[in-house]
Parts: sequence; C-alpha cells; structure tokens
Amino acid sequence: MQVITTVTQKGQITLPKQFRDAVGIDKYDKVIVEAGKDHIKIKPTFDILDIAGTFHPRKNKGKSVLKAREYMEKHYKRV
Repeated sequence: MQVITTVTQKGQITLPKQFRDAVGIDKYDKVIVEAGKDHIKIKPTFDILDIAGTFHPRKNKGKSVLKAREYMEKHYKRV
C-alpha cells in the first residue's frame, strides 16, 4: 500500500495512522530512520524504560547474602 504525504517546511511528515497501527508505533514512541540509496526506512524501536517494572527479582528462599557469597567462592574460579 502506498500513501502520498507532504513534507512540511520544517522537514516533517505525518505517518498515516493505518501504518502506525500496523507496526505498533504509538504517540511519543521512538523510531529508527534509515536512509538507503533511493529510499528511507522507518522502523519502530523500544526504549529500555518501556520494560521498567516488568521484571521481578527472585526470592532468596531464606538464604543470606553471606551464604550466597560463600557458595560463589567455593564453586566458581576467578579469572
């Protein structure tokens, strides 16, 4: 599918909503812009802050930090 859009005097274009929806670009998202010999490619990208709060640390299962340190020293070689 092709759409004709206008480049403004500031060099900006509008990405049509149907294209943004198709690739998952939402307002305030960041995109990667690549220039080829005769084309420009726009791809969605993700910020590390997008995944903030989605990972939860594992529980220590009642083990202390000191015991974990002792285990590491006994079972792993220093390089």
